[in-house]
Order: sequence, then C-alpha cells, then structure tokens
Amino acid sequence: MKDQLKQAIKPTPERFRYAVRESVNEAVTQSSPTKKRLSKGGRIVIAVAILAALIPSAVFGASKLYGLFAKPVEQYGLAIGTDETQAADYPLYVKMHVDIPEGFAVVPNTDDLKYYRLNNEDTYESGFSLYPMRANGDQKAYIANVENYTECTVSGHPAYAVRITNIKGNWDQLYVWFEDVNVMLLIEHKGVTKQQIIDFVDGISFTEGTSDDCTALYEPYDERQTKTYKYEETFIEQPLDTKLTFKGYSKVYEDESLRYTAQIGDIRVTDTIEGLDESCFNQGYSPNEIADENGKLVTKEFRTFCEGDGFNSTYEELSCEQKEQKMILAEVTYENLTDEDLDLFVTYHLNVMNKDGENSFTHAETIDPQNLIYSTECCDTEITYLSPHGEGKSFYIPTLPEHEKMTVTFGFRCNADMLDRAYLCLDNVNEVVEPAIEGAGDYVVYLFEVTEND
Repeated sequence: MKDQLKQAIKPTPERFRYAVRESVNEAVTQSSPTKKRLSKGGRIVIAVAILAALIPSAVFGASKLYGLFAKPVEQYGLAIGTDETQAADYPLYVKMHVDIPEGFAVVPNTDDLKYYRLNNEDTYESGFSLYPMRANGDQKAYIANVENYTECTVSGHPAYAVRITNIKGNWDQLYVWFEDVNVMLLIEHKGVTKQQIIDFVDGISFTEGTSDDCTALYEPYDERQTKTYKYEETFIEQPLDTKLTFKGYSKVYEDESLRYTAQIGDIRVTDTIEGLDESCFNQGYSPNEIADENGKLVTKEFRTFCEGDGFNSTYEELSCEQKEQKMILAEVTYENLTDEDLDLFVTYHLNVMNKDGENSFTHAETIDPQNLIYSTECCDTEITYLSPHGEGKSFYIPTLPEHEKMTVTFGFRCNADMLDRAYLCLDNVNEVVEPAIEGAGDYVVYLFEVTEND
C-alpha cells in the first residue's frame, strides 16, 4: 500500500529515479528529504523558495551564526552544519514536543512530523513538515541548486533560510539549531505567514528522552550523493484482456497459498468527471481542483527542463505549457479463488512510454538522459479515482470476500496528446503465478496498452 500521507505537507522531492515502486509493499510514513527519482522514470525537481517575509535576502557567500554555519559548495551547492567544537553536554535521546498553534492540526499517521493548516484537509497543501537531524562527527547537510541563503534568529534560535534557484515549488526551507540538545531541525512550510512560522517555532521544544521513548534523529542528508539505483528493468507487453493469477498471503494457513485473478475489461477515455463518485477520488486529486464547475477536466502544467547536478550545474527550465487532460477509466474484475477473505491490493498504475521495438520501452519523461533533459509527469503517478476503495491509509485495499468477484474501476489523468502512448502497468509481477515469467531480469513490468472500447 502506498501511504497517502507520504506527500502530505512535505513536498515529495523526487530528484532521482526510485528503482522499485513501493506503492503496495510498505506504508511509508517517515518524513525524509532524501531526493529520489520518480518511479515512472521522469524527474520532477520539486524544491523550495525562501521565506522572504521572514528576513531579507543576503548575498551568496560564507557566513556563520553562533554554533551553526553555512558555506557554499561549488557553484550552486550549500553545506549547513555545526562547529565541531560545539561539544556541549547534551542528552543522547531527546523527545520533541510541538505545541500546535491555533488554526493547525497534525496530519494523522506521520509520527507528529507533519502539520496542516485547517480547511486544507483534502490535499494537506499548506502547513509544516519537520525533519530533526543530528550530525555524526563533522557531517553536514549538503543542499543542491542554491541561489542564496540568509542567516536569522527565530524564536531565539540561530537559523538559516535557503532559496533554491529556478525550481518550481512553493515550499520554503528553514534550518533551526537547538543547541542545548544538539539538534538541527529542518522545517519545510507552505502557505503560512511570517507570524504563523514564528508561532510554530515558539511551540517546539526538546526534553531528554529514553531509548524506548524518543524522537528519531536522522543524519544530515547529502545531495552530492546521486543515489542512482542500479537494476535491470524489463517491460513485457501483454494483451489487454490477459487474465492474471496472483498468489497472496493466507492468514489461515500462514503461507502463500491464497490465489486470486485479475482481468482488465472495459476502458473508456473522457474529459469530464461528471457521473463519478466524488468520495472515490484519491487524496491530492480533489474534484474541485482537477475539474471546473461543470465537471470538465482543467489543464495541467507540463514542463521540460535540464536537471543539472545541483552543484556545478543547476536546474534550467526549457519550456512550460498547459496541457489538456483526459481521464482514463479502466475496469478490472478480480476473483477470489480461496475460502477466506482477502485484502485486495489494487496495484495498477499508468505510464506514458516510448516504444522502440518489441518489448523495448523507455519512459516518455526521460527525453535526453545524456544531457540530463527530462519532463514533468505525462500522467498521474498515483490512482486518481478508485471505486470501490478502502478507508483511510487503506485506500488502495478494498476487501474481497471468499469466492466472490469484484469489479474495480480506477482512473488516471493523462495529457491528451500522450494517449497513444499510455499503458496500464503492473509491477508486482513477482506475485503473478500465471502467466509465468522466466529469465526476465531483476525488475519486471507488465504493460497493457490503453485501448478505448467501442
């Protein structure tokens, strides 16, 4: 299951391609600024802008504030850390406390690390995200694509605000140093005022914890480490109506004897959400945001860019345009072949692919990898619409009773001019019993070409 809170509040900084989609294998609730590439192969560089309302901008150059310091790295990078001489007596385990200001609430199931502004529950599009760090020795946080940075004091704590150059994304970064406990806290925020930021930092404190009751402290992240995941990705195109038989974990026999099938049926393409159940839209895809008052899908921004390495070269936007959207709605019929209810993981997603030959595909977002030229997503990365669906964190997991069938309708938005290259994809094929796969490589993806039924 993909944790729907993964993208809540904190923008998903997907700078490097993530090797294996984890949408159903684990729930990721940990807030982390580690930069990852999109699972679809496209690189979306989502970064942050400076908190201009808090403090004026400063000239890009080395500076130091109390025990906290910042210094440039190459042409576009920045290192933020603390003096090695800051060896004060501090507790090994700490507990972070947040006195939530009026008008905000904690995002559920995020270990109290994400907070949203009330009245934005549908998308959690504004608020705060926290990432507490403690260096091991002389470790520093290395930040890419920095335009400038500013030193400041917030609620009595030394801090730095950082502006990321030329990169779209409305999230701001603030690094706050809690010297008495040796914690550097990264606060990312969006859609909040200067006073709300001050009030929020005012309400953050640390006390000594224990090994059993403490706040996890992460090592400072390092964007110099280009985490390229090496794996052999194999695409296998299957006929649209192929019936797949899956194995699953049996709670009764405590083994993988559970069996169920899935088969794609009706597919239709539309430019409206009229007639769809609004309660079945996934978090982040509010009907009021993806469609106008008449239900017609609104356009979506599409950008091409040169990514750069973030230190010697930086992000450069090459083009930006509004793309007409279509909704692809597919029906998949599942059948439970066993005598126990099963948690039905709906794992299909949508990719836009370039076909270079039989079972030879590349992601459309990867335009010119040699020159680091990519685009933003050509279609939604997650299921936009799912009926029926599970509840809460189990949105992707409806229950399928024993020996019963269920037809699930799921939908994705896609750039209208990319429909001829759209494929429904399935990448948990290690759980597929039929058709069997032999010698297909490390990571196999089944592709089903989107063909609208007459």
